[in-house]
Amino acid sequence: MRTKLIQDGALALAGAPFMAAVLWLADREFRLGPVVVALMAVQTLLIVIRRISPVTCLVLMLVLQTAISAAAPHGTGMRGIGPAIAVYTCGTLLVSRTAITLAVLTAVVEISGYAVLSLPPYENPAEDLTKIVGHLALSLLLYVGAALLGAHFAMRRRYTAVVEARIAADAEAHQARTEAVLAAERARTARELHDVAAHHLTSLIVQATLVERLLDQDPEAARKHAATIREEGRSTLHNLRQIVGALRDGGTDPDLPDGSGLAMIERLVSGGDAAFIVDGTPGVQDPAVELALYRVAQEALTNARDHAPGAPVTVALSYRESETTMEIRNGPSTGVPARRDGAHRGFGLIGMRERASLIGGELNAGPTADGGWRVRLTVPEDPA
Repeated sequence: MRTKLIQDGALALAGAPFMAAVLWLADREFRLGPVVVALMAVQTLLIVIRRISPVTCLVLMLVLQTAISAAAPHGTGMRGIGPAIAVYTCGTLLVSRTAITLAVLTAVVEISGYAVLSLPPYENPAEDLTKIVGHLALSLLLYVGAALLGAHFAMRRRYTAVVEARIAADAEAHQARTEAVLAAERARTARELHDVAAHHLTSLIVQATLVERLLDQDPEAARKHAATIREEGRSTLHNLRQIVGALRDGGTDPDLPDGSGLAMIERLVSGGDAAFIVDGTPGVQDPAVELALYRVAQEALTNARDHAPGAPVTVALSYRESETTMEIRNGPSTGVPARRDGAHRGFGLIGMRERASLIGGELNAGPTADGGWRVRLTVPEDPA
């Protein structure tokens, strides 16, 4: 409010010399006198309160305008810039209908003062009536135009405020979406680390157990399994470096190992004793679908090694026009299940279900009639 008062004070101080110059030029022709000049100066200075109380400001200006009409020489019809500025301010701060009503009243009061106080004596009624109507038309045009101009700028300011608020809301929504994407990416990365580490480390543990058992009985077989452990360790290190590298600079995509989804799963199965069956011919698939198939197969094989060591495992892929189906089935355990940290039990199955839902697929997992376990992922083909 203080800033607006200072601005209006500056406007009033600038308007006063302007009106003084205008009146000085008019005084050479009409001989206005010091009273008219003083009244118009005061009227101009009232601009300082136009935004504090616009109606009061306008009423005071009309009172002074009536006094100016009475003090001015007959027929001069002098008016200052104050009433027009006051009406404009009413247009910016009040309802449009109220501002227009005040504009009309201002014109009527001003012309009434001119007709009653400034124009007499009436020597030529027809000519005088023409003057009154002309002045009224000009006053209506001036003041109603000022009110409409003020209402227009007020509407523009309100519209700008709405647009800025909407931009701010969109920015907040974008920030929320970005944070949600980052949270989803963190969850995905956690699943990646879990899938890669759990699969490879479980394989390493199984292979190390075999080496330990065969070291004295069959040294040659033990050496082969030791070589497998070395290759598995290298593969684990490579996959973890891919993930960490992607998190660091985005230069490597850890989602898909080299090759198609079918080739990836085939290489995954070839590292163990699981049977691999393919029915149909894979078409061009979404990389997200290939990743989901690969990770579900990886997690299911890891779980089979953990919970059913020594059991036969079958991985079956079926490609159809309407859907792609993958089923990993293992028989009952023939050995002692590996111990797992209870805090992480079930995380792999949750991750598999989340992957399936992200690609619009359906994952079912549960025990089989012979005491084994079955994981089935069904992904419908995109009709597009």
